[in-house]
Amino acid sequence: MGIKLSDQEEKTEVSIGDQFTVLVLKGKADSLISRMKDGRVILFNRENPIFNDLEPGMIVGSRVSFIAQNYIIVDPIEPPESGIEAIKLGLQMVSETENWENAIIGRALLHIIEKLED
Repeated sequence: MGIKLSDQEEKTEVSIGDQFTVLVLKGKADSLISRMKDGRVILFNRENPIFNDLEPGMIVGSRVSFIAQNYIIVDPIEPPESGIEAIKLGLQMVSETENWENAIIGRALLHIIEKLED
């Protein structure tokens, strides 16, 4: 899994069956969520057997199974991963936020990680 957000996640139109990699985040009351670039919440299907393996900070390949106006539900389709790729995806998301101070910090940390990887 790469850290680049897929075209599906970056565009506002999604369809049932679309697949992309998402970062697992902690939601309200210890729920697990993610976010689309357009701000919609991504919920994980709790009946999926992989759901119990998810933790905040992990990345997981997912397939869209339900679409509503303000949220979508996805089914994890592969085991979640943690580590540097998940960290880089999280920093990429932070670097694209409207809070310019957080965005600068996210971009700077991504730059440092990329230099260390070279």
